[in-house]
Amino acid sequence: MEQKEPTVDQILNMMAQNLGEEPRPMVLMSKVLPEWIPRQAQERKFVFDLPHIPAKYKHLIMISVASAVSSHLCTETFIKIARRAGVSKEEIGEAIIAARFALASTVFASAAEGLEHLTRDNGEA
Repeated sequence: MEQKEPTVDQILNMMAQNLGEEPRPMVLMSKVLPEWIPRQAQERKFVFDLPHIPAKYKHLIMISVASAVSSHLCTETFIKIARRAGVSKEEIGEAIIAARFALASTVFASAAEGLEHLTRDNGEA
């Protein structure tokens, strides 16, 4: 017996249950490109079905990345989903602090060539 694929509305309802509220960006996208919604759900399932990183860490990674790229809505969404999955406030706080450190550290890497120039500088302006 062939299993029927869930409809876009069913997927959106599952997303809402997971989040605890309407997944506004996905609802809006369903009005523009509804065929994307099953793909989004499949990709999330794919990520969480990968066996090597526990789900808790995947939640924390998603929070860290969303925070680092300054996606306010995604950060809030991933925090809500993580909390519903049992991730503690303290763990989420540490993930955000780790993201802040990683992002701040990239400033030095971005400036490396300029710093090399400064260290080779023979006093000329």
